[in-house]
Amino acid sequence: MGNDEEARIVQLYRDHNRYMVAGDTKKLGALLDANFHLVHMTGMVQSKQKWLQDIDTKQMNYFSSTEENVKVQMKNDHQADLIGQSQVDASIHGGRNIWPLQLTLHVEKFADDWKIMNIDAAMY
Repeated sequence: MGNDEEARIVQLYRDHNRYMVAGDTKKLGALLDANFHLVHMTGMVQSKQKWLQDIDTKQMNYFSSTEENVKVQMKNDHQADLIGQSQVDASIHGGRNIWPLQLTLHVEKFADDWKIMNIDAAMY
């Protein structure tokens, strides 16, 4: 455990952001647990299927994500939280803006694979 696992979790976050911006819902979906949900900064809770569908239909279109800060908090050898802060340029249901977006990824390790269980989004 430790630095290697923390580095893998940071890479998971970076892959998540990269696939989100690329609109690659197949690769993005593979990072997410089957029961994943996203809590948006508005408080809206969205299932994995609905969020990926909104990306596919461009209801949620992410143009860029510029990482500013990332921190991993290990809970034990198979659970952790990652807090990532990025400037995210996105069009959400027609309104485009650059948001200072803080994502808290709750991740769990299954066998040798880290999965994103859910994400809580807020502004910082």
